[in-house]
Amino acid sequence: MVQTLAVDTDEVSERVVTGVATLEGTDPVELPPLFDAIDPDALASVFATTATGICRSGTVEFTYADHQIQVSFDETGNTVVTID
Repeated sequence: MVQTLAVDTDEVSERVVTGVATLEGTDPVELPPLFDAIDPDALASVFATTATGICRSGTVEFTYADHQIQVSFDETGNTVVTID
């Protein structure tokens, strides 16, 4: 099952953990710490709004709690989290 979430850039890490918990049918605190898979501060920095407002592009992929996570920008510059 693949779940795609449009997210606020300030909450990327929280959305990853919440999305995986939803797929697993568990409470987010039952999952391993996200920092075991990726630095949450670095992830937030990559997907933060730029000071100039210029749209970015790119994708970050990693494995968290046995799920493939993809965080990317859509065609309008919004951040999207996909969990597989």
